[in-house]
Amino acid sequence: MDALTREHFILMYTIALLIGQNAYSNLPILRSFVLGPQREVVSIYDDNFSTPSSRPQYFIEVYRCVKIEVGECSSDSEGYPVPNKTEEIEIVVPDITNKDRDPNNEKKFYKYVVYNHTSCKCGNLTNRNKKLYKTTTDNEVFLATTEVYFNASYANNPVNLIRQCNVCNSPQPRYNLIHEHVEALPQYKYLAYEQCLPGCVVVEKDATLKNIQFTSGDGLKIVTNDISCKAYDGRNKDPQKIRFA
Repeated sequence: MDALTREHFILMYTIALLIGQNAYSNLPILRSFVLGPQREVVSIYDDNFSTPSSRPQYFIEVYRCVKIEVGECSSDSEGYPVPNKTEEIEIVVPDITNKDRDPNNEKKFYKYVVYNHTSCKCGNLTNRNKKLYKTTTDNEVFLATTEVYFNASYANNPVNLIRQCNVCNSPQPRYNLIHEHVEALPQYKYLAYEQCLPGCVVVEKDATLKNIQFTSGDGLKIVTNDISCKAYDGRNKDPQKIRFA
């Protein structure tokens, strides 16, 4: 095969590959499958890393259904990764104003329940939102039986990451439901990013563009990641602000 013929062959082969790829890219994706739960760090109070003003900061590690690849889910925009099985994580915390309270008044204690996803399936968004935080009456455990309950239950609390000495050494894994999730295909509804815990100092961050496939075509989203963190020692830049619920 001479040089001209070889170049012509390579050109035609490349064109054929491109045509083939385009042809397949126009075919509908018939099914997608849900991956297992993914590790995420969350506040025990809500999904926004915020803390009520009368509560201590409390962040824990959980697993959440957030990812879909090719497999069991419908390929239209209605499929969401939702928990198939969950377990409850119970946390009890004191009201941080107890020390300022009149000794004759009751101290306040609170109980929170966070769901940990242990397996996933396809479903709708409402099903998932109901399985993030369990709503209890005012989230309060009152004094009559509860100081005893609090003291007995406190030892069973999960590790509060904010109290670990090396927690500011690296950012934590987080997931965000994109604003246009209704139009996004199932595998693009959640974007992964990393964030330093409130109280840590963000040393470096970056922003990248992520391709998102919608029912109407492709789009781009800017994802901001904290790259590195360090502990606040009074001389660093300002730490991440504590968000109050």
